[in-house]
Amino acid sequence: MLKPKTKWLLDAPTSATNPKSDTPLYKFLVRLVRGEDLSMDEASDFFRVLTDPATYPQQIAGALAALTAKGETFAELAGMARVLRENAVQVKTRYANFIENTGTGSSVAKTFNVSTAAAFVIAGAGLPVAKQVNRAVTSETGSAEVLAKLGVKVSGDPGSAQACLDGAGIGFMFAPKFHPTLKRVGTIRSNLGIRSCFNLLGVLANPAMPPKQIVGVWHQSLVEPMAQALMLLGTKNAWVVHGKDGLDELTLIGETLVAEIFGNKVRKFVVTPEDFGLQHGEIKHLKAETPEESAKIISEVLDSKRRDEARSLVILNAAAALLVGGLAENPLHAARLAEQSIDSHSAQVKLERLIQTTNKS
Repeated sequence: MLKPKTKWLLDAPTSATNPKSDTPLYKFLVRLVRGEDLSMDEASDFFRVLTDPATYPQQIAGALAALTAKGETFAELAGMARVLRENAVQVKTRYANFIENTGTGSSVAKTFNVSTAAAFVIAGAGLPVAKQVNRAVTSETGSAEVLAKLGVKVSGDPGSAQACLDGAGIGFMFAPKFHPTLKRVGTIRSNLGIRSCFNLLGVLANPAMPPKQIVGVWHQSLVEPMAQALMLLGTKNAWVVHGKDGLDELTLIGETLVAEIFGNKVRKFVVTPEDFGLQHGEIKHLKAETPEESAKIISEVLDSKRRDEARSLVILNAAAALLVGGLAENPLHAARLAEQSIDSHSAQVKLERLIQTTNKS
């Protein structure tokens, strides 16, 4: 049972208990501890101070914990992500229309790396993909580890990622290479050991700034706030999705909750596999315990060796991206394009080309 906040806190002085603690971050720390929300601009200022090398690590840890306990608003997420984008190593591309498909992780339903597999299918269907990846945090099978097992080198310099995107129509950006200002805060966050705003900010701060996005979130309460944050950040069209089984993807089991951003509006609805011409299916057997297992499933799907729920799950998520990206007229058409990308081996060719490009000396 959640307990009410300490009653005396709201009446306590807001000044620092000692002069040394009266830092630029302190004014934000005391507000967050008291449960006060920040505006988008205030959140941007907060994040600049939070990532300043001169800021005390103890206050950084305290601020992260206080913000997590209070709960991030969509304006706060957008404000922090704006600074993260400004400080990122930028990726420029020749494409005007491209997409990122990604998830926040932490979902209770664990599968192989669906979004990684879907990225190749999306690109194979003709929609360029700029996807930010990282090492595993809440599992053993992060995108970076799985891509390495597939033969893709993702830890190259930013120029390599841009060359892949422009040349192959698909690029994976290894987050630590593009967000150098987060190195110190990342260590503090890791030592703190709790989930924080950083579990959400990564999917809001793609260095290529894609105009279209598919974002999967691990909890349904995050669907609308993440959509509102993306809208504030200027994303033209996006779906934020949450499977009713807890999957941070579109799921084969029943309904997926969607918050769609189109222009300056957000609308919520649900989709099912049947909307895409696919059958309901169980996905418990699609759990991958290791990067090797996940890479094996992805390879078998892309090589048309699997015609089971693994294939359907990849098609479903790729189809949603093709719909958001404007390549398909409706869900059924989008699913057909995804199927053709696999069966024509276009998706497999994208993987092979990426392997070749990223492993050039």
